[in-house]
Amino acid sequence: MKKTIRILSLLICISILLSACTVNLKRKAEVEEEIYEDKYDVIDKGPVKGGTVRLFTTPVDTLNPILTNNIYVQDFLGLMFEGLYALDYMQQPVPVLAKSSALSADGLTLTIYLRENIKWQDKMPFKPEDVVFTINTLLDTKISSIYSKNVKFIESATAGGNNAVIIKLKQPYSFIKNELTFPIIPVHHFVNEKVAEKKSKANLNPIGTGPYRFGSYNEKTGVKLKMNEIWWNAEAVDSEADATGTTTTTSTTTNSISTNPDKNNPAEVLPYISTIEVKVFSNANSANAAFQARDVDVLPAQYVEYRKYIGRTDINLKRYAGRNYEFLTLNIKKGPLLDKNLRNAVNYLIDKKQLVESAASGIAVPAEIPVQPNSWVYQLVNLQQNDISKAKTLMSQSGYVLDAKKKYVKKSGKKALSLKLIVNDDNTLRYNTATQIASQLGKNGIAVEVVKLSWEQLQNTLKSGAYDMALTGYRISSIPDLSFAYSTAEIQTGLNTAGYSNPAVDGYLQQVLAAKNTEAQKSAYVNLLNTILEDRPYIGLYFLNDSMMYSKNIRGAVNPHIWNKYNDVSKWYLP
Repeated sequence: MKKTIRILSLLICISILLSACTVNLKRKAEVEEEIYEDKYDVIDKGPVKGGTVRLFTTPVDTLNPILTNNIYVQDFLGLMFEGLYALDYMQQPVPVLAKSSALSADGLTLTIYLRENIKWQDKMPFKPEDVVFTINTLLDTKISSIYSKNVKFIESATAGGNNAVIIKLKQPYSFIKNELTFPIIPVHHFVNEKVAEKKSKANLNPIGTGPYRFGSYNEKTGVKLKMNEIWWNAEAVDSEADATGTTTTTSTTTNSISTNPDKNNPAEVLPYISTIEVKVFSNANSANAAFQARDVDVLPAQYVEYRKYIGRTDINLKRYAGRNYEFLTLNIKKGPLLDKNLRNAVNYLIDKKQLVESAASGIAVPAEIPVQPNSWVYQLVNLQQNDISKAKTLMSQSGYVLDAKKKYVKKSGKKALSLKLIVNDDNTLRYNTATQIASQLGKNGIAVEVVKLSWEQLQNTLKSGAYDMALTGYRISSIPDLSFAYSTAEIQTGLNTAGYSNPAVDGYLQQVLAAKNTEAQKSAYVNLLNTILEDRPYIGLYFLNDSMMYSKNIRGAVNPHIWNKYNDVSKWYLP
Protein backbone atom coordinates (compact mmCIF):
# COMPACT_ATOMS: atom_id res chain seq x y z
CA MET A 1 0.00 0.00 0.00
CA LYS A 2 1.31 3.37 -0.90
CA LYS A 3 2.52 5.73 1.77
CA THR A 4 -0.06 8.22 0.50
CA ILE A 5 -2.91 6.43 2.31
CA ARG A 6 -1.22 6.71 5.66
CA ILE A 7 -0.33 10.39 5.29
CA LEU A 8 -3.70 11.52 3.93
CA SER A 9 -5.49 9.38 6.48
CA LEU A 10 -3.64 11.35 9.16
CA LEU A 11 -4.12 14.83 7.78
CA ILE A 12 -7.75 14.52 6.88
CA CYS A 13 -9.62 11.65 8.47
CA ILE A 14 -8.99 12.48 12.11
CA SER A 15 -8.06 15.31 14.44
CA ILE A 16 -6.64 14.94 17.92
CA LEU A 17 -8.11 16.63 20.97
CA LEU A 18 -5.18 16.38 23.35
CA SER A 19 -5.91 19.74 24.91
CA ALA A 20 -9.53 20.28 23.85
CA CYS A 21 -11.56 22.94 25.60
CA THR A 22 -12.00 23.35 29.30
CA VAL A 23 -14.61 20.93 30.55
CA ASN A 24 -16.22 21.34 33.95
CA LEU A 25 -18.33 18.45 35.13
CA LYS A 26 -19.45 18.29 38.73
CA ARG A 27 -20.74 15.15 40.34
CA LYS A 28 -24.36 14.14 39.99
CA ALA A 29 -24.99 14.68 43.66
CA GLU A 30 -24.10 18.34 43.28
CA VAL A 31 -26.67 18.98 40.57
CA GLU A 32 -29.83 20.68 41.76
CA GLU A 33 -32.53 19.54 39.38
CA GLU A 34 -35.82 21.38 39.24
CA ILE A 35 -39.08 19.50 38.95
CA TYR A 36 -41.19 20.37 35.93
CA GLU A 37 -44.87 19.68 35.59
CA ASP A 38 -46.09 17.69 32.62
CA LYS A 39 -48.38 20.56 31.63
CA TYR A 40 -46.97 20.49 28.12
CA ASP A 41 -48.27 17.01 27.40
CA VAL A 42 -51.02 16.63 24.83
CA ILE A 43 -53.12 13.66 23.88
CA ASP A 44 -51.30 11.65 21.22
CA LYS A 45 -53.76 9.98 18.86
CA GLY A 46 -51.07 8.90 16.44
CA PRO A 47 -49.37 10.41 13.38
CA VAL A 48 -51.08 13.40 11.82
CA LYS A 49 -50.13 15.63 8.91
CA GLY A 50 -49.14 19.27 9.23
CA GLY A 51 -47.47 21.60 11.68
CA THR A 52 -44.13 23.37 11.94
CA VAL A 53 -40.92 22.35 13.70
CA ARG A 54 -38.46 25.09 14.60
CA LEU A 55 -34.72 24.43 14.31
CA PHE A 56 -31.84 26.87 14.68
CA THR A 57 -28.64 27.96 12.98
CA THR A 58 -25.99 30.57 13.47
CA PRO A 59 -25.60 33.12 10.60
CA VAL A 60 -25.87 31.45 7.20
CA ASP A 61 -22.79 31.68 4.97
CA THR A 62 -24.43 29.94 1.99
CA LEU A 63 -27.16 27.41 1.24
CA ASN A 64 -24.94 25.31 -1.00
CA PRO A 65 -24.33 22.14 1.08
CA ILE A 66 -20.83 21.50 -0.29
CA LEU A 67 -19.65 25.08 0.30
CA THR A 68 -20.95 25.89 3.77
CA ASN A 69 -18.52 25.89 6.68
CA ASN A 70 -21.31 26.20 9.24
CA ILE A 71 -22.06 22.89 10.94
CA TYR A 72 -25.63 23.97 11.77
CA VAL A 73 -26.27 24.86 8.14
CA GLN A 74 -24.83 21.48 7.13
CA ASP A 75 -27.27 19.79 9.49
CA PHE A 76 -30.49 21.38 8.23
CA LEU A 77 -29.44 21.22 4.57
CA GLY A 78 -29.27 17.47 5.16
CA LEU A 79 -33.08 17.61 5.12
CA MET A 80 -32.95 18.93 1.54
CA PHE A 81 -29.96 17.16 0.03
CA GLU A 82 -28.92 13.52 -0.15
CA GLY A 83 -25.77 11.60 -0.99
CA LEU A 84 -25.13 8.42 -2.91
CA TYR A 85 -24.74 6.72 0.46
CA ALA A 86 -25.34 7.52 4.12
CA LEU A 87 -23.79 6.05 7.26
CA ASP A 88 -26.20 4.06 9.38
CA TYR A 89 -26.22 3.44 13.14
CA MET A 90 -23.43 0.84 12.81
CA GLN A 91 -21.22 3.09 10.63
CA GLN A 92 -22.00 1.11 7.51
CA PRO A 93 -22.67 2.93 4.22
CA VAL A 94 -26.19 2.23 2.97
CA PRO A 95 -27.45 3.34 -0.45
CA VAL A 96 -29.55 6.48 -0.79
CA LEU A 97 -29.42 7.89 -4.32
CA ALA A 98 -27.34 4.88 -5.34
CA LYS A 99 -29.18 1.65 -6.08
CA SER A 100 -26.34 -0.83 -6.53
CA SER A 101 -22.67 -1.00 -7.34
CA ALA A 102 -19.93 -3.10 -8.91
CA LEU A 103 -16.20 -3.05 -8.21
CA SER A 104 -13.64 -4.16 -10.78
CA ALA A 105 -11.29 -7.05 -10.03
CA ASP A 106 -8.32 -4.71 -9.60
CA GLY A 107 -10.25 -2.50 -7.16
CA LEU A 108 -9.72 0.62 -9.26
CA THR A 109 -13.13 1.10 -10.93
CA LEU A 110 -16.36 1.48 -8.98
CA THR A 111 -19.56 1.62 -11.01
CA ILE A 112 -22.52 3.14 -9.17
CA TYR A 113 -25.99 2.45 -10.59
CA LEU A 114 -28.44 5.19 -9.60
CA ARG A 115 -32.06 4.85 -8.61
CA GLU A 116 -34.52 5.55 -11.38
CA ASN A 117 -37.33 8.10 -11.40
CA ILE A 118 -35.78 10.48 -8.86
CA LYS A 119 -36.58 14.13 -9.46
CA TRP A 120 -35.00 17.27 -8.15
CA GLN A 121 -37.31 19.55 -6.24
CA ASP A 122 -37.79 21.67 -9.39
CA LYS A 123 -39.09 18.45 -11.05
CA MET A 124 -36.04 18.02 -13.29
CA PRO A 125 -34.77 14.41 -13.49
CA PHE A 126 -31.84 13.30 -11.34
CA LYS A 127 -29.07 12.05 -13.66
CA PRO A 128 -25.53 10.62 -13.53
CA GLU A 129 -24.29 13.98 -14.79
CA ASP A 130 -25.34 15.52 -11.47
CA VAL A 131 -23.08 13.13 -9.57
CA VAL A 132 -20.20 13.74 -11.99
CA PHE A 133 -20.67 17.49 -11.64
CA THR A 134 -20.60 17.28 -7.84
CA ILE A 135 -17.48 15.11 -7.76
CA ASN A 136 -15.69 17.35 -10.26
CA THR A 137 -16.61 20.38 -8.19
CA LEU A 138 -15.04 18.77 -5.13
CA LEU A 139 -11.96 17.79 -7.15
CA ASP A 140 -11.51 21.41 -8.22
CA THR A 141 -8.62 22.73 -6.13
CA LYS A 142 -10.07 26.25 -6.37
CA ILE A 143 -13.18 25.12 -4.46
CA SER A 144 -12.97 25.14 -0.67
CA SER A 145 -15.21 22.42 0.73
CA ILE A 146 -15.29 20.27 3.84
CA TYR A 147 -16.01 17.39 1.47
CA SER A 148 -12.86 17.79 -0.64
CA LYS A 149 -11.23 15.12 1.53
CA ASN A 150 -13.95 12.67 0.51
CA VAL A 151 -12.68 12.55 -3.07
CA LYS A 152 -8.96 12.32 -2.30
CA PHE A 153 -8.71 8.82 -3.80
CA ILE A 154 -10.87 9.57 -6.86
CA GLU A 155 -9.03 10.01 -10.16
CA SER A 156 -12.10 10.79 -12.28
CA ALA A 157 -15.86 10.35 -12.58
CA THR A 158 -17.86 9.92 -15.79
CA ALA A 159 -21.45 9.18 -16.73
CA GLY A 160 -22.01 5.68 -18.10
CA GLY A 161 -24.86 3.72 -19.60
CA ASN A 162 -27.73 2.19 -17.63
CA ASN A 163 -28.02 5.27 -15.38
CA ALA A 164 -24.53 4.68 -13.98
CA VAL A 165 -21.58 6.72 -12.73
CA ILE A 166 -18.11 5.28 -13.33
CA ILE A 167 -15.57 6.26 -10.68
CA LYS A 168 -11.87 5.66 -11.30
CA LEU A 169 -9.75 5.38 -8.16
CA LYS A 170 -6.09 6.30 -7.77
CA GLN A 171 -5.55 3.10 -5.77
CA PRO A 172 -7.74 0.44 -4.16
CA TYR A 173 -9.61 1.94 -1.22
CA SER A 174 -12.07 -0.11 0.81
CA PHE A 175 -13.83 2.87 2.40
CA ILE A 176 -14.81 4.59 -0.82
CA LYS A 177 -18.55 4.18 -0.12
CA ASN A 178 -18.08 5.78 3.30
CA GLU A 179 -16.63 8.75 1.43
CA LEU A 180 -19.52 8.97 -1.06
CA THR A 181 -21.84 10.38 1.59
CA PHE A 182 -21.46 14.03 0.54
CA PRO A 183 -24.59 15.82 -0.77
CA ILE A 184 -25.20 15.75 -4.53
CA ILE A 185 -26.02 19.07 -6.21
CA PRO A 186 -27.78 19.53 -9.61
CA VAL A 187 -25.68 20.49 -12.62
CA HIS A 188 -28.59 22.24 -14.36
CA HIS A 189 -29.01 24.61 -11.41
CA PHE A 190 -25.56 26.09 -12.00
CA VAL A 191 -25.70 26.81 -15.73
CA ASN A 192 -24.09 30.23 -16.19
CA GLU A 193 -23.43 30.35 -12.45
CA LYS A 194 -20.13 30.18 -10.55
CA VAL A 195 -20.45 27.50 -7.89
CA ALA A 196 -17.75 29.07 -5.71
CA GLU A 197 -19.73 32.29 -5.15
CA LYS A 198 -21.42 31.45 -1.85
CA LYS A 199 -24.00 34.25 -2.08
CA SER A 200 -24.93 33.73 -5.71
CA LYS A 201 -28.57 33.41 -6.68
CA ALA A 202 -28.22 29.67 -7.27
CA ASN A 203 -26.48 29.11 -3.94
CA LEU A 204 -29.17 30.98 -2.00
CA ASN A 205 -32.03 29.17 -3.77
CA PRO A 206 -31.00 25.52 -3.33
CA ILE A 207 -32.56 22.53 -5.07
CA GLY A 208 -32.18 19.05 -3.61
CA THR A 209 -33.74 15.58 -3.67
CA GLY A 210 -34.54 15.13 0.02
CA PRO A 211 -37.77 15.05 2.05
CA TYR A 212 -37.89 18.84 2.36
CA ARG A 213 -37.53 21.55 -0.29
CA PHE A 214 -36.46 25.17 -0.09
CA GLY A 215 -39.16 27.70 0.77
CA SER A 216 -37.55 31.04 1.56
CA TYR A 217 -34.49 32.65 3.11
CA ASN A 218 -34.08 35.88 5.06
CA GLU A 219 -30.62 36.75 6.33
CA LYS A 220 -31.95 37.97 9.68
CA THR A 221 -34.89 35.68 10.39
CA GLY A 222 -33.80 32.40 8.79
CA VAL A 223 -34.79 29.67 6.36
CA LYS A 224 -38.11 27.98 5.72
CA LEU A 225 -38.35 24.49 4.27
CA LYS A 226 -41.48 22.81 3.00
CA MET A 227 -42.42 19.19 2.58
CA ASN A 228 -41.20 17.84 -0.76
CA GLU A 229 -44.34 16.37 -2.32
CA ILE A 230 -42.32 14.56 -5.01
CA TRP A 231 -39.77 12.96 -2.67
CA TRP A 232 -38.67 9.73 -4.33
CA ASN A 233 -38.31 7.78 -1.07
CA ALA A 234 -42.01 8.10 -0.29
CA GLU A 235 -42.42 5.20 -2.74
CA ALA A 236 -39.41 3.18 -1.60
CA VAL A 237 -39.75 -0.57 -1.30
CA ASP A 238 -37.88 -3.15 0.73
CA SER A 239 -34.86 -4.87 -0.71
CA GLU A 240 -31.84 -6.69 0.60
CA ALA A 241 -29.34 -4.64 2.55
CA ASP A 242 -25.86 -4.09 1.17
CA ALA A 243 -23.00 -6.10 2.54
CA THR A 244 -21.04 -3.83 4.92
CA GLY A 245 -18.93 -0.78 5.01
CA THR A 246 -16.67 -2.11 2.27
CA THR A 247 -17.07 -1.96 -1.48
CA THR A 248 -18.96 -4.73 -3.22
CA THR A 249 -17.44 -7.36 -5.47
CA THR A 250 -17.84 -7.44 -9.22
CA SER A 251 -21.37 -8.72 -8.92
CA THR A 252 -24.17 -6.15 -8.63
CA THR A 253 -26.11 -5.89 -5.38
CA THR A 254 -29.38 -4.01 -4.98
CA ASN A 255 -29.88 -2.05 -1.79
CA SER A 256 -32.22 0.32 0.02
CA ILE A 257 -31.41 2.82 2.72
CA SER A 258 -32.17 1.82 6.30
CA THR A 259 -33.51 4.54 8.54
CA ASN A 260 -33.85 2.26 11.57
CA PRO A 261 -30.77 0.43 12.86
CA ASP A 262 -32.83 -2.42 14.28
CA LYS A 263 -35.41 -3.13 11.57
CA ASN A 264 -35.65 -3.55 7.84
CA ASN A 265 -36.62 -0.36 6.08
CA PRO A 266 -40.37 -0.29 5.35
CA ALA A 267 -41.93 1.71 2.57
CA GLU A 268 -41.59 5.39 3.41
CA VAL A 269 -44.35 7.96 3.44
CA LEU A 270 -44.16 11.69 2.83
CA PRO A 271 -43.06 13.61 5.93
CA TYR A 272 -45.79 14.30 8.46
CA ILE A 273 -44.35 17.71 9.41
CA SER A 274 -45.26 20.14 6.63
CA THR A 275 -42.84 22.99 7.43
CA ILE A 276 -39.38 23.33 8.95
CA GLU A 277 -38.52 26.80 10.20
CA VAL A 278 -34.79 27.41 10.81
CA LYS A 279 -34.25 30.46 13.00
CA VAL A 280 -30.99 32.42 12.92
CA PHE A 281 -29.19 33.22 16.19
CA SER A 282 -25.89 34.97 16.75
CA ASN A 283 -24.45 31.99 18.59
CA ALA A 284 -25.33 28.62 20.12
CA ASN A 285 -25.85 30.14 23.59
CA SER A 286 -28.63 32.34 22.22
CA ALA A 287 -30.23 29.27 20.63
CA ASN A 288 -30.02 27.46 23.95
CA ALA A 289 -31.88 30.31 25.64
CA ALA A 290 -34.49 30.19 22.87
CA PHE A 291 -34.95 26.46 23.45
CA GLN A 292 -35.58 27.09 27.14
CA ALA A 293 -38.06 29.82 26.19
CA ARG A 294 -39.78 27.34 23.79
CA ASP A 295 -38.96 29.38 20.71
CA VAL A 296 -36.91 26.48 19.29
CA ASP A 297 -38.12 22.87 19.22
CA VAL A 298 -34.90 20.92 18.59
CA LEU A 299 -31.42 21.59 19.93
CA PRO A 300 -28.22 19.55 19.41
CA ALA A 301 -26.01 19.77 22.49
CA GLN A 302 -22.75 18.39 23.83
CA TYR A 303 -22.29 16.96 27.31
CA VAL A 304 -21.52 20.26 29.08
CA GLU A 305 -24.65 21.89 27.65
CA TYR A 306 -27.27 19.17 28.01
CA ARG A 307 -26.30 17.98 31.48
CA LYS A 308 -28.47 20.58 33.18
CA TYR A 309 -31.51 19.23 31.31
CA ILE A 310 -31.15 15.67 32.63
CA GLY A 311 -34.20 14.74 34.70
CA ARG A 312 -36.54 17.35 33.26
CA THR A 313 -39.95 16.07 32.25
CA ASP A 314 -40.88 18.87 29.87
CA ILE A 315 -38.40 17.84 27.14
CA ASN A 316 -37.27 14.69 25.38
CA LEU A 317 -33.52 14.15 25.71
CA LYS A 318 -31.80 11.58 23.46
CA ARG A 319 -28.15 10.79 24.18
CA TYR A 320 -25.70 8.91 21.98
CA ALA A 321 -21.95 8.30 21.83
CA GLY A 322 -20.25 11.27 20.19
CA ARG A 323 -16.86 11.57 18.50
CA ASN A 324 -14.77 12.61 21.50
CA TYR A 325 -12.75 9.61 22.68
CA GLU A 326 -10.73 9.69 25.91
CA PHE A 327 -7.85 7.31 26.57
CA LEU A 328 -4.53 6.77 28.34
CA THR A 329 -1.32 7.00 26.35
CA LEU A 330 1.19 4.61 27.93
CA ASN A 331 4.95 5.05 27.96
CA ILE A 332 6.04 1.95 26.07
CA LYS A 333 9.63 3.14 25.58
CA LYS A 334 10.94 3.29 29.16
CA GLY A 335 9.88 2.84 32.76
CA PRO A 336 7.66 0.14 34.29
CA LEU A 337 5.16 0.12 31.41
CA LEU A 338 7.83 -1.04 29.01
CA ASP A 339 6.46 -4.45 30.10
CA LYS A 340 3.28 -5.21 28.09
CA ASN A 341 2.05 -7.67 30.74
CA LEU A 342 2.04 -4.79 33.21
CA ARG A 343 0.25 -2.56 30.69
CA ASN A 344 -2.48 -5.15 30.29
CA ALA A 345 -2.70 -5.65 34.04
CA VAL A 346 -3.30 -1.92 34.53
CA ASN A 347 -6.04 -2.08 31.91
CA TYR A 348 -7.75 -4.95 33.74
CA LEU A 349 -7.61 -3.02 37.02
CA ILE A 350 -9.49 0.00 35.64
CA ASP A 351 -13.25 -0.32 35.98
CA LYS A 352 -14.42 1.82 33.05
CA LYS A 353 -18.12 1.60 33.85
CA GLN A 354 -17.47 2.88 37.35
CA LEU A 355 -15.14 5.50 35.89
CA VAL A 356 -17.92 6.80 33.65
CA GLU A 357 -20.32 7.07 36.57
CA SER A 358 -17.91 8.68 39.02
CA ALA A 359 -15.76 10.94 36.86
CA ALA A 360 -17.94 11.63 33.82
CA SER A 361 -21.26 11.85 35.69
CA GLY A 362 -22.66 8.99 33.62
CA ILE A 363 -22.65 10.94 30.36
CA ALA A 364 -20.20 8.76 28.47
CA VAL A 365 -19.95 5.26 27.01
CA PRO A 366 -17.08 2.95 28.09
CA ALA A 367 -14.82 2.15 25.14
CA GLU A 368 -11.74 0.06 24.51
CA ILE A 369 -10.62 1.26 21.09
CA PRO A 370 -10.99 4.54 19.11
CA VAL A 371 -13.95 3.24 17.13
CA GLN A 372 -17.60 4.14 17.73
CA PRO A 373 -19.04 1.57 20.19
CA ASN A 374 -21.98 0.97 17.82
CA SER A 375 -19.71 0.43 14.82
CA TRP A 376 -19.61 -2.94 13.08
CA VAL A 377 -15.82 -2.88 13.61
CA TYR A 378 -16.31 -2.82 17.37
CA GLN A 379 -18.22 -6.11 17.22
CA LEU A 380 -15.42 -8.14 15.62
CA VAL A 381 -13.50 -9.11 18.77
CA ASN A 382 -14.23 -9.70 22.42
CA LEU A 383 -12.92 -6.60 24.14
CA GLN A 384 -11.35 -6.81 27.57
CA GLN A 385 -13.31 -5.97 30.72
CA ASN A 386 -12.33 -5.14 34.29
CA ASP A 387 -10.89 -8.38 35.71
CA ILE A 388 -8.82 -8.27 38.92
CA SER A 389 -8.01 -11.99 38.76
CA LYS A 390 -6.43 -11.68 35.31
CA ALA A 391 -4.59 -8.56 36.47
CA LYS A 392 -3.06 -10.45 39.38
CA THR A 393 -1.88 -13.23 37.07
CA LEU A 394 -0.23 -10.75 34.71
CA MET A 395 1.38 -8.88 37.61
CA SER A 396 2.84 -12.14 38.85
CA GLN A 397 4.18 -12.95 35.38
CA SER A 398 5.88 -9.56 35.39
CA GLY A 399 7.57 -10.35 38.69
CA TYR A 400 5.35 -8.33 41.02
CA VAL A 401 3.92 -9.49 44.35
CA LEU A 402 1.74 -7.86 46.99
CA ASP A 403 3.60 -6.93 50.18
CA ALA A 404 2.18 -6.76 53.68
CA LYS A 405 0.69 -3.35 52.92
CA LYS A 406 -1.10 -4.73 49.85
CA LYS A 407 1.20 -2.80 47.54
CA TYR A 408 2.80 -4.31 44.48
CA VAL A 409 6.59 -4.64 44.70
CA LYS A 410 9.14 -6.46 42.58
CA LYS A 411 10.03 -9.90 43.91
CA SER A 412 13.67 -8.87 43.72
CA GLY A 413 13.18 -5.63 45.67
CA LYS A 414 11.06 -3.77 48.19
CA LYS A 415 10.22 -0.57 46.34
CA ALA A 416 6.49 -0.23 45.68
CA LEU A 417 5.33 0.17 42.08
CA SER A 418 4.42 3.79 41.39
CA LEU A 419 3.21 5.41 38.14
CA LYS A 420 3.13 9.05 37.05
CA LEU A 421 -0.09 10.12 35.29
CA ILE A 422 -0.03 13.51 33.54
CA VAL A 423 -3.10 15.51 32.50
CA ASN A 424 -3.68 19.03 31.11
CA ASP A 425 -4.69 21.47 33.83
CA ASP A 426 -7.43 23.27 31.87
CA ASN A 427 -9.70 20.24 31.55
CA THR A 428 -11.65 19.46 34.71
CA LEU A 429 -13.24 16.31 33.29
CA ARG A 430 -9.85 14.81 32.50
CA TYR A 431 -8.49 15.72 35.91
CA ASN A 432 -11.49 14.09 37.61
CA THR A 433 -10.97 11.01 35.46
CA ALA A 434 -7.27 10.92 36.29
CA THR A 435 -7.93 11.09 40.04
CA GLN A 436 -10.50 8.30 39.79
CA ILE A 437 -8.03 6.13 37.87
CA ALA A 438 -5.44 6.81 40.56
CA SER A 439 -7.98 5.82 43.21
CA GLN A 440 -8.93 2.57 41.47
CA LEU A 441 -5.32 1.52 40.91
CA GLY A 442 -4.34 2.59 44.42
CA LYS A 443 -6.97 0.29 45.93
CA ASN A 444 -5.49 -2.55 43.90
CA GLY A 445 -1.88 -2.04 44.93
CA ILE A 446 -0.48 0.40 42.36
CA ALA A 447 0.31 3.92 43.52
CA VAL A 448 -0.40 6.67 40.97
CA GLU A 449 0.77 10.28 41.15
CA VAL A 450 -1.49 12.63 39.16
CA VAL A 451 0.42 15.62 37.79
CA LYS A 452 -1.41 18.61 36.26
CA LEU A 453 0.49 20.37 33.49
CA SER A 454 -0.20 23.22 31.14
CA TRP A 455 -0.98 22.17 27.60
CA GLU A 456 2.48 23.19 26.42
CA GLN A 457 4.15 21.35 29.30
CA LEU A 458 2.11 18.23 28.60
CA GLN A 459 3.18 18.24 24.95
CA ASN A 460 6.82 18.63 25.93
CA THR A 461 6.55 15.88 28.53
CA LEU A 462 5.04 13.50 25.98
CA LYS A 463 8.01 14.18 23.71
CA SER A 464 10.58 13.77 26.50
CA GLY A 465 9.02 10.56 27.86
CA ALA A 466 9.08 11.79 31.48
CA TYR A 467 5.77 10.11 32.33
CA ASP A 468 4.19 6.68 32.65
CA MET A 469 0.62 7.50 31.57
CA ALA A 470 -0.97 10.54 29.94
CA LEU A 471 -4.71 11.19 29.78
CA THR A 472 -5.43 12.38 26.24
CA GLY A 473 -8.16 12.32 23.59
CA TYR A 474 -9.06 12.04 19.92
CA ARG A 475 -11.95 13.32 17.85
CA ILE A 476 -12.58 10.38 15.59
CA SER A 477 -13.41 10.33 11.88
CA SER A 478 -16.37 8.82 10.07
CA ILE A 479 -13.87 6.40 8.49
CA PRO A 480 -12.93 3.59 10.91
CA ASP A 481 -9.28 3.62 9.88
CA LEU A 482 -7.03 3.21 12.93
CA SER A 483 -3.82 4.28 11.22
CA PHE A 484 -3.74 7.60 13.07
CA ALA A 485 -3.05 5.90 16.43
CA TYR A 486 -1.22 2.71 15.50
CA SER A 487 0.73 3.26 12.27
CA THR A 488 4.48 3.77 12.41
CA ALA A 489 4.05 6.54 9.83
CA GLU A 490 2.04 8.60 12.33
CA ILE A 491 4.73 8.77 15.04
CA GLN A 492 6.37 11.88 13.61
CA THR A 493 3.04 13.67 13.26
CA GLY A 494 2.24 13.27 16.96
CA LEU A 495 -1.07 11.48 16.51
CA ASN A 496 0.53 8.15 17.43
CA THR A 497 1.23 9.61 20.87
CA ALA A 498 2.64 6.37 22.29
CA GLY A 499 5.22 6.11 19.51
CA TYR A 500 3.94 2.59 18.86
CA SER A 501 5.51 0.67 15.98
CA ASN A 502 4.81 -2.90 14.88
CA PRO A 503 5.47 -4.02 11.26
CA ALA A 504 2.68 -6.60 11.50
CA VAL A 505 0.22 -3.91 12.55
CA ASP A 506 1.36 -1.65 9.70
CA GLY A 507 0.61 -4.53 7.35
CA TYR A 508 -2.86 -5.15 8.81
CA LEU A 509 -3.71 -1.43 8.53
CA GLN A 510 -2.78 -1.52 4.85
CA GLN A 511 -4.86 -4.67 4.32
CA VAL A 512 -7.90 -2.99 5.92
CA LEU A 513 -7.63 -0.02 3.56
CA ALA A 514 -7.02 -2.06 0.41
CA ALA A 515 -9.44 -4.96 1.00
CA LYS A 516 -11.62 -5.70 -2.04
CA ASN A 517 -14.35 -7.57 -0.18
CA THR A 518 -15.99 -7.70 3.21
CA GLU A 519 -14.48 -10.93 4.45
CA ALA A 520 -10.93 -9.87 3.63
CA GLN A 521 -11.44 -6.60 5.48
CA LYS A 522 -12.97 -8.28 8.52
CA SER A 523 -10.09 -10.76 8.68
CA ALA A 524 -7.55 -7.93 8.56
CA TYR A 525 -9.44 -6.07 11.29
CA VAL A 526 -9.52 -9.11 13.59
CA ASN A 527 -5.77 -9.59 13.23
CA LEU A 528 -5.22 -5.88 13.78
CA LEU A 529 -7.40 -5.59 16.87
CA ASN A 530 -6.05 -8.73 18.52
CA THR A 531 -2.48 -7.54 18.03
CA ILE A 532 -2.91 -3.99 19.28
CA LEU A 533 -4.91 -5.16 22.29
CA GLU A 534 -2.15 -7.57 23.22
CA ASP A 535 0.59 -4.98 22.71
CA ARG A 536 -1.50 -2.41 24.60
CA PRO A 537 0.13 0.95 23.75
CA TYR A 538 -3.07 2.69 24.91
CA ILE A 539 -5.86 2.08 27.39
CA GLY A 540 -9.24 3.17 26.05
CA LEU A 541 -11.60 4.81 28.55
CA TYR A 542 -14.82 6.20 27.04
CA PHE A 543 -16.65 8.19 24.37
CA LEU A 544 -18.40 11.30 25.66
CA ASN A 545 -22.08 11.49 24.83
CA ASP A 546 -23.63 14.10 22.58
CA SER A 547 -27.38 14.65 22.55
CA MET A 548 -30.42 15.98 20.78
CA MET A 549 -33.07 17.72 22.83
CA TYR A 550 -36.68 17.94 21.64
CA SER A 551 -39.80 19.72 22.75
CA LYS A 552 -42.32 17.25 24.09
CA ASN A 553 -44.73 18.03 21.28
CA ILE A 554 -42.45 16.23 18.79
CA ARG A 555 -43.48 12.58 18.50
CA GLY A 556 -42.73 9.65 16.26
CA ALA A 557 -39.41 8.00 15.37
CA VAL A 558 -36.88 10.20 17.16
CA ASN A 559 -33.67 8.20 16.69
CA PRO A 560 -30.60 10.45 16.38
CA HIS A 561 -27.11 9.00 16.10
CA ILE A 562 -23.67 10.46 15.56
CA TRP A 563 -23.82 10.13 11.78
CA ASN A 564 -27.34 11.59 11.42
CA LYS A 565 -28.71 14.01 14.00
CA TYR A 566 -32.04 14.32 12.17
CA ASN A 567 -32.42 10.62 11.46
CA ASP A 568 -36.01 9.60 10.63
CA VAL A 569 -37.18 13.23 10.41
CA SER A 570 -39.84 12.17 7.88
CA LYS A 571 -41.46 10.11 10.66
CA TRP A 572 -41.78 12.93 13.18
CA TYR A 573 -45.21 14.38 13.82
CA LEU A 574 -47.01 16.88 16.04
CA PRO A 575 -50.06 15.38 17.84
